[in-house]
Order: sequence, then C-alpha cells, then structure tokens
Amino acid sequence: MNVMEKNMNIGIIGAGVVAERIINASNNHPKSNIKGIYDVNTSRLREITEKYKLKAVDSYNALLEDKDIDIIYLAVPPKYHYPIAMDVLKTDKHFICEKPLANSTDEAKEMYKTAKDKNIVHGMNFPTIYMKAYEKIEELLDEGFIGDLVRVEFQGYFTHWPRLWQKNDWITSREQGGFVREVVTHYIQMIQRLFGDIEDISTFIEYPANPQISEESIIARGMVKGVPVLINGVTDVGMEEELCFKIFGTKGSIYLKNWRELWIATKDSVLEKLDIKEENHLVDLLDNVFKAIEGEKAKIVDFEEGYKTHMIIEKLLGRE
Repeated sequence: MNVMEKNMNIGIIGAGVVAERIINASNNHPKSNIKGIYDVNTSRLREITEKYKLKAVDSYNALLEDKDIDIIYLAVPPKYHYPIAMDVLKTDKHFICEKPLANSTDEAKEMYKTAKDKNIVHGMNFPTIYMKAYEKIEELLDEGFIGDLVRVEFQGYFTHWPRLWQKNDWITSREQGGFVREVVTHYIQMIQRLFGDIEDISTFIEYPANPQISEESIIARGMVKGVPVLINGVTDVGMEEELCFKIFGTKGSIYLKNWRELWIATKDSVLEKLDIKEENHLVDLLDNVFKAIEGEKAKIVDFEEGYKTHMIIEKLLGRE
C-alpha cells in the first residue's frame, strides 16, 4: 500500500459543537476515519454516536491506549485541556487541540514545550486560515495590493454573549470564556501569522459586577512592526452580530467581514465584495494534518503558534 493510501484514524475527546463539525469534516475526507469518541456527558455522547454511527468509549484513556488511533482531537472546555493534553503527550499519537491552547500561561507553555520535544505533529484548530477568503488575503498581500501597511483593526459587535447557539456553562465564565478568548483569539492568530508578533499592548477592558462572568467590552491597542493594531469589541448591542477584520495600506485596503466575506478597495474607490467560493475548510484542516504526518509540506498552526497567541490574549485580558 502506498503510504498516502493509509487511512488516518482519529479519536475524539469531547462531543460538543466543534467536535461535531470535525466529525462532519472527517466524513467528507476520503482518508479520515473516526475510530472512537468520549465525553463525560453520557447523554450527549449517546446522541452523537447514534447520529453518526460512531463507537463510544468509557474513558479517554481507552482512546490513548488504542494502537490503531493515529490522531487525538481534544475538544473539551479550556480548563481541562492541560491535564488531558499531558496524558496525550505521554503517547506517540499526533495531536490536534482546540483553542485556546490551555487555561493559563504556565499550562500553555508546558504543553508547547512538551509537544516540541516529541516526534509528533501537533496542531490547533484555528480554522479561519484554511478558508478561501484568508488565502485570498495572503495572495493580495504577497502581490503588494495594499502598498505599505498603515493600520490593522478588529471590530466585534455581539448581540448576545454567549451566542444563542453556543450556550454552555463555561463560555460565559471569566475563568475560561468570553468573546476575547473565544473570538478575538482567531484574529490575533491571523494578525501574527500575516504580519509578525504584536507588542506594546495597552488594554481597557470592562467586566460586569459579578466576578464569575466574562468581559463586556474591550478597547485595546498594540503594535506590529511599528504599525498600530486596534481591537474594539462589545457585547449586548442592538444590532445583528458583526465581525470585521480590517487591513489598511497606502494603496489599498482589505476587509474580512463575518469570517467569509472579503471586500477590497483602492485609493478613491468604494469597497468591492469579491466572489469567494468557500469549501469545507475543516476538511482542509484535516488534510493538512494528514500531509504533515506523511512528511509533506503542510499548513499547520502548531502549539508554538498557539502559545504565542495565548500570550497576547492574556495581555488583552490584563492577566499578564
């Protein structure tokens, strides 16, 4: 059998919304197979295994001990990443982790350093960089469309937090959740991949009176290669949720709206929406992980990049 003909067996720890998306992506990749799944919520585990005809196991260790499993996908709340991840890293299995990497700087650093010393592929699910809109942004920047970079901005206006489709116990908690960790993280990762490390961060963040609840708004500024990076986010606004990532240059500007809509403009022109045909970007994520395992060139957000992103988020939250 040709090496590239080998199916990749995945074990999933956690059966939430994102895990279900990964299952759907796996079902659309010819080389991918979900070998087993575990969740502490037995009713949710039963629901998802019956829906997708998957094998449930009674502990995550059963997945780690399964010699046929090539890759572990960790999709549990951030608070539980570190202890489970360190068990995963005792094996020789390749490892994909949900963002954020961990729930504290010390945990994230140890996960990154441990993974770095092992001969495994370690990656994170930062899915936006696998979207066609992001690939077009890279193309525009490479061809000099914007000229010299003069400013980068992210604006996030949230009608509800948590979103109505995303309600759970941790997403509103100050310890693990909030829109900065859950959403802004994606844009910080993109900014640093496109332009370099963000430095000199100043942040003004507002929290509710309840010390258990996550942030209500943020206004922050950083610098990337001498260029200002502005972050502006607020919850409970009277409008439909809107996310906008803006790149301004001396010749042209690029807007990425609501993850997928790409708009461009040049001097004295109005914004024009580009026709971008999106595909299942999570299939592309899995494909890149498989390529990396087979020693091919691949686009991976590894734990080092995840750790660097984590550090910026901690600074934005005033925790560093």
